[in-house]
Amino acid sequence: MEKAPDTGVDRWLNTTDHMAYLNGYGTGLFGPDDHMTRAQAAQMFYNLLLDQEVSAAVRFTDVPADAWYARAVETLASLGMVEGVGGGKFAPERTITRAEFTVMAMRFARLPEGGENPFSDVTSSDWFYDQVVGAVQYGWITGYTDGTFRPEATITRAEVAAITNRLLDRAADEDYVDDHAGELRQFPDVSASYWAYHDIVEATNAHSYRVYDGEEHWM
Repeated sequence: MEKAPDTGVDRWLNTTDHMAYLNGYGTGLFGPDDHMTRAQAAQMFYNLLLDQEVSAAVRFTDVPADAWYARAVETLASLGMVEGVGGGKFAPERTITRAEFTVMAMRFARLPEGGENPFSDVTSSDWFYDQVVGAVQYGWITGYTDGTFRPEATITRAEVAAITNRLLDRAADEDYVDDHAGELRQFPDVSASYWAYHDIVEATNAHSYRVYDGEEHWM
């Protein structure tokens, strides 16, 4: 893999330790094509924070204090990494769109200047324009073969794994994964032929690694 640009992500997120930052469901499934909720996205980024000891200065009326995602939402909101939806609410169970997730991810990075917009359905007047173009520059996002980004489409858990691995400059050692599949956490609904299989293995398995010859090698 090519050396990642200096995005500034390592100021906020743990890009060194390759921890598992996504989990499956209690049923043993991963749900790769399931849509991710705002609460799930907040919890994922919270899991990756270098410093989780932040005084919660922001609270939402629809986030119960005992909710599994409460600490994550309040911490990220206090850091300015996530925002509510108005009226003092966060809408934790609402699905997150591709544009919304990209904006959330870019808040952990330096916004690059310039850059070309390759998408026919993203215009300079869109509220997410700068972040989407920035994420393209960093190589975090790609569109569809028809030249669209589909910003209002809800993002899937598999897409989140793929984007977040790029954000963290993580890429599974595919040879190791294929040779040691029986020793790694696997999901019956994510086959080895699934387009994001290696990204999901990377995101759900803590592992030791070295980088040489520009590639991540698991140990």
